[in-house]
Amino acid sequence: MRLIDWTMIWFVSSTLLHEYWLLSGLPRIYYWDVKRQHLNKLNEDDDERRIA
Repeated sequence: MRLIDWTMIWFVSSTLLHEYWLLSGLPRIYYWDVKRQHLNKLNEDDDERRIA
């Protein structure tokens, strides 16, 4: 037990940390398409004008 395989310990701990990060709901980065969102807003405004 004097010789510790530090590579294995690092691999296992980093893998567990990665799984914890993915499954625990920590902050995530969400991307959105501003152009599409803007066009959808314009289309909704056009639809409301047609109805009124």
